[in-house]
Parts: sequence; C-alpha cells; structure tokens
Amino acid sequence: MDDLYAEFHHTEIFSKLPENERISLLKKASHKKLQKKEYLAHQGDVWPYVMFVISGQIRWAMLATSGKEHLMFNLSKNQAFWAHSVFDGDSLPASLYAARKSEVLLWDRETILDYLRRYPDAMWETTKMLTKTMRHAREIIYGLAFQPVAGRLASLLLEQHNQSSSTQIKRDFTLNEVATRVAATPEVVCRLLHQFQEDGILEITRARINIQDMKALEKAKKE
Repeated sequence: MDDLYAEFHHTEIFSKLPENERISLLKKASHKKLQKKEYLAHQGDVWPYVMFVISGQIRWAMLATSGKEHLMFNLSKNQAFWAHSVFDGDSLPASLYAARKSEVLLWDRETILDYLRRYPDAMWETTKMLTKTMRHAREIIYGLAFQPVAGRLASLLLEQHNQSSSTQIKRDFTLNEVATRVAATPEVVCRLLHQFQEDGILEITRARINIQDMKALEKAKKE
C-alpha cells in the first residue's frame, strides 16, 4: 500500500493536488480486479471515469468499421486514464480492456471534477495531458494512413527499444498483438520480422528480439 501511495502522489495531475487532498481522493476510489480480456468499457459506451492502474496492463483499442481492432496504446502500472466521457458526457471512441490480469482504481466524474474545480493547477495539467494524448493519437492515425507496414513495424520495435533502454526487446507479445498495433495480419508481420532478420537488422530468439543494426531499423521506419 505504501508503494501505491508513493506512485500515486507522483502521477501527473494528481501530483498537483495538496497531499491531504491526494490522500482523500485515494480513499474515495473504488477498487476493481480484472481478468485477462475483461472489458472496463466498450467503444460507444458513455463511461465517465478516471482510472489508475495498480498492476497489469490495460489496452485502449479502436474497432474499425471493417471489424478490425487497432490498438492505440497500452496503460501500464502507475499510469492514469481520463475517459472522454468525463469531460463531454459523450461516448468513448475506443474500448478499454485488460491485456492480462490487472487491478485498477476508479473515480466517477463528479468526484474528479470537484477536485479539478478547486485546484486550477490540476485542471491546467489535465488540459496538457489531453492535448498530449490527442497528438499521440494523431501520430498513430497518420502512420496507419501513410506509412507502409514495414515502417510501422520498425517504429513499434524502436518504441519498445526506447522503453527498455536496451537493444534487447523481450518477446512478451504475440504476432496477433503486433499485427493489431501495425494494422496488418500476423502472416505479414511474421514475414517482415524474418526479412529483417535475414537483412541482419534483427536477431530473433524464443525469448527476445535483439536489434543488431539500429541505423538500418531507423531507416526502415522512414521508408
């Protein structure tokens, strides 16, 4: 519990509240445990909540008219998610579900807005966060529309590399999950990964993907 309090106190937006208010807010949260693939909210739902991830991983994924799912981003431990419905009372443009067993804290709209109205710094931080999220979503959509699949795959691998700060990427994802991220089929992803390996860009093992030629991977991202 002490770890939870420490991480919560340093989370963007919440950190702008006085300590006594952060403690008060934590006490007002509802706690929810999720099984793998269990949904918190579906695309089209009006879901006016703020979520804080205690453990596991939550996915924010959009379903296209074709029926294909596009993963926008993952939410991991100690990250917060502010649903669109909190601010406009309208439906969600994507779905939230657990990628694996997860635990989250939830606050309803009225509880959260009470704090934001009383603390302008927290409200301003919320505006910055929403703008950052919008820019990130625009980059993803732009990439899906204009960047070839090989470039999108290279971008994803570089993103994983940046998160791990290592040339070794842990293979804790399936081909289906990667295909969802780059808007392709598992077969295409498999073929491209092996092509990258044949070109000496990657070394693929059962447990990891080792980046052997960073410059070539960055070049593939731009092509």
